[in-house]
Amino acid sequence: MSEQESDIAIFSSSEEQNFFVIGIGASAGGLRALEEFFENMPTDSGAAFVVIQHLSPDFKSLMKELLERRTRMAIYRVTDGMELQSDSIYLIPPGKNLVVENGKLHLLEQEERNRHGLNFPIDIFFESLAKNYVDKAIGVILSGTGSDGTNGLRAINEAGGFAMVQEPTTAEFDGMPRTAIATGIIDWVLSPQELAQVIYQLVKSPITPERNSQEQLTFLNSYALQQVASIIAQHEKIDFSHYKTSTLSRRIHRRYLISGCNTLEEFLHLLETSPQERDLLRHDLLISVTQFFRDKFVWDFLETDIIPRLIENVQPNDELRCWVTACATGEEAYSLAILLDEAITRSDRQVRFKIFATDIDKLALEKATQGIYPQTITNDVNPERLERYFIRKDNSLQIIRRLREKLLFAPHDLTKDAGFTRMNLISCRNVLIYLQSELQQQVLRNLHFSLASKGILVLGEAETLGNVEPEFKALHKKAKIYQKRRDVRLNIPVKGIEKIARQLPLYAQPKTQSDHNRLELMLDKAFS
Repeated sequence: MSEQESDIAIFSSSEEQNFFVIGIGASAGGLRALEEFFENMPTDSGAAFVVIQHLSPDFKSLMKELLERRTRMAIYRVTDGMELQSDSIYLIPPGKNLVVENGKLHLLEQEERNRHGLNFPIDIFFESLAKNYVDKAIGVILSGTGSDGTNGLRAINEAGGFAMVQEPTTAEFDGMPRTAIATGIIDWVLSPQELAQVIYQLVKSPITPERNSQEQLTFLNSYALQQVASIIAQHEKIDFSHYKTSTLSRRIHRRYLISGCNTLEEFLHLLETSPQERDLLRHDLLISVTQFFRDKFVWDFLETDIIPRLIENVQPNDELRCWVTACATGEEAYSLAILLDEAITRSDRQVRFKIFATDIDKLALEKATQGIYPQTITNDVNPERLERYFIRKDNSLQIIRRLREKLLFAPHDLTKDAGFTRMNLISCRNVLIYLQSELQQQVLRNLHFSLASKGILVLGEAETLGNVEPEFKALHKKAKIYQKRRDVRLNIPVKGIEKIARQLPLYAQPKTQSDHNRLELMLDKAFS
């Protein structure tokens, strides 16, 4: 094994798919971009390419014949159940949606719509691509109008894949590229020719070289992760050593490939000397991907069953207290505020509410405090709420001041800092899945303590309660919404949390009320 292969093996995962799958979304003006892309893509990339283009069901597509003039790769019009093969191109047929599962393509009738009744086939495919190919997923947005593909790129980025966009100045129609770029999660913005070159270099990287043994691989992973985590902790003041090693490996390897470094030593040197690269890696590791009313069925149940009950039970002169953890740029916290404000209006009661929204990413918190979002949120927020709770600010939308004043955004580390108290509802969605299992239980124990009597806990769809499950009543199993059963202090021993870096100062159950309320008192003062 060469020195370079040895270094890259440090980042390798034993659970990788066999090859990359590149999803390419295009709409108006996309044909020329597709021709340029495939004309510059060598035929031996070892990847599969799936083209999702907005096509009229009333006209026969000539895409296959046109692309065959530009590449010698095999090109297929997708039929249901078709198996993906490397060095091949797959074209979506008109009038259909497309998903990938277990290495096969499946056609769907265009019945799935967003909340405005629009069909977004690029988003639908990209989201399935992210779910099935994880860090081997690449999403590319080419020329087109509208915002299809933007949410799909978010899903790919969150899964550890790569998000790429055509440089808007090279696109015949720049709506889709510019909308995607506005998310801030795009890895490359290049011309179609340059995108082809970057993707070829990326997929041809020796990601899974021959290994001597699983034990050696584990040791190398731990050593590399410790070095990277130490650099980030030293310079960025954030310790990621409590994250799952699989998560760290994928995200660090992602940045390693994007950086263009050839050896581990070169990448470590880049991290030591480049504040920009450290910031990019920090952003990648924080996985700050969110949106308004994400997972509609969760918010529907909160709106119809949970929030009205909470408001009904608020005593005179009391306030409803909520905590949104890992709030990122604030979309989830504001979604909750909107539901609370609407429910209070319907109840005809004078109920005050307060939302604490916390995260370890101070840059994300600054954006959340401003409450300014791109116009793509119109895909997630219905027109009535847009009219009631947002104002136009340049080319963006901003949460109205009255609602912003109901929230306080503050830095807080779930893994180390003491929690708040007397919370009627806590949302901790899609946080635990990135933590080691032992630390998950530590966090859940503290959240249980932070809840008021009969308080509500909301987790992510892929998360579980583990050892603390007996302490909660499931109100909606799919939505992962639970109610605290009893007011007791849980004493769950937590051992062996640190695995790749220095000992973490894990906070035990606070011993005094002052320990609990130190941060909370500061926040309360800010509200008054």
